[in-house]
Amino acid sequence: SKSSATSSASTTCIAASAPASSAVTSKPPSPASTHRVKPIPYISTTSTIEHSRALSQYIRSGDRVLELGTQLDACTETIREAIGVDGYGVFVDLKRTETTSGRSGQGSRDSGMFQNSGGENAKYIELEQFVHYRSVLDDNVDSPFDVLVLDVTAMLGNDLELTALSVIFEFVDDMTRRGKQRPRAVIVKSKTIASLSRRLVHAQRLFDGTVARDFKSPSRDGRPYIIAGVGVEEYRRTIPHVLQDSDECLEVGCFSGTTTKLVHDASTYCIGVDIGPKIIKRAQAEHPEIYFAVGDAWRSLDMLRIKRNAAAVRDSTSPVSTDAILSGYDVIYADIGGLSGPDGLLESLSLIDGLSYALEPRCIVIKSLCMRRLASSLRAYSDIWERSQK
Repeated sequence: SKSSATSSASTTCIAASAPASSAVTSKPPSPASTHRVKPIPYISTTSTIEHSRALSQYIRSGDRVLELGTQLDACTETIREAIGVDGYGVFVDLKRTETTSGRSGQGSRDSGMFQNSGGENAKYIELEQFVHYRSVLDDNVDSPFDVLVLDVTAMLGNDLELTALSVIFEFVDDMTRRGKQRPRAVIVKSKTIASLSRRLVHAQRLFDGTVARDFKSPSRDGRPYIIAGVGVEEYRRTIPHVLQDSDECLEVGCFSGTTTKLVHDASTYCIGVDIGPKIIKRAQAEHPEIYFAVGDAWRSLDMLRIKRNAAAVRDSTSPVSTDAILSGYDVIYADIGGLSGPDGLLESLSLIDGLSYALEPRCIVIKSLCMRRLASSLRAYSDIWERSQK
């Protein structure tokens, strides 16, 4: 990995992936040593209809299912029907309080549905606080769940992307460590995670044509595409798939500027930024035609100041317009120390969000194992449904 943009507590990416390779020997590898663990699918839905379809498709008879943020509605009934008499469901929600008007915050929830229709294979739990969901995992230590169904908005009143992902990772880690088998699926109702699912692309899927996206045009919701690759070769191999001649680009974590130069040659320009002054001095010496600057990727406003300074250097005779600076960058490449390995997933997502909102790029390419692992698991149900209808 290259120079770190800043130091922060790392968070382990739990998404399933291949185990680390063993040392090379003269003997051919055994089948066990070459076995790749299939990623656990994280299915994202945005509507009640999508959610119900996903529940019916991924939950099997006999499954043990944990639903966090249960609405005790038709989706809950769908889960109960899917697991059948041999399955078991634990349905968790927060305790609802009365509003100042005297109305209950219970909404459409029918807390008596289990008593009315028999509750031998189901349990309804109300928690005082959301963080107490961990106690449900502890109470089911001997009988791990096959599927997690999650609706954070229903529990917290807002679509909190990082909170939802943290819960998913903790659930998968907990079930994997305690159980005899890994959970089979996670189904999460979240517009923000569904958007991320559609925009986040595994680099290898880009190269082999599995994912068909036009990365030279904006995504349909206006948020940037994110391409996650591992290693310098994958990172640089994205260039012809992403860049246009008219693009204004930035690389954060540029190190000696080799990738910056490749991006620069395929676009209008690329600015290289790294946190180390000595590294930037070396890069500038090796590539004098490119503008390099010392900067911290997490300080996204500084990236606009650097763009302004670079424009002044390219053309010292004309004033730089504010609009030209505030237009941000078309494509950003990111190779940050600490984020390129298996750890630092939440930090990677935080960095991407910061760069996305401040600089409004069309696409971000990040060299990150944990982000590529997340790309292997995240799946938008809208895409799955569209493919099934063809």
